[in-house]
Amino acid sequence: MSIVQFTRFKTDKADEMIQIARQAKKIFEKHGAEFLRLSRFHTGPWAGEWLVTTRYASWEVYGKVQQAVAKDPEFAQVQADGMKIAELQGRNIAVGIDL
Repeated sequence: MSIVQFTRFKTDKADEMIQIARQAKKIFEKHGAEFLRLSRFHTGPWAGEWLVTTRYASWEVYGKVQQAVAKDPEFAQVQADGMKIAELQGRNIAVGIDL
């Protein structure tokens, strides 16, 4: 059962957003996330917004990664830089169902 977190941001600073996501990817994957991906909505009510998607193998891994990044000074800086250029719009967590 995978855990996937979706976080939406609004910013018009594309280059900065991509750079910050690259830094965050290294940090999250170092701490155990399966991946961090960055996408941009091109249609619908969120057109122009950015989507950061992270996936974890289980709730246990999700919790461990969240604890680790909360204590990581490098992530604190990345998060602060991100909040200077982007506005958090929403966050959702989906739980995968093994078929």
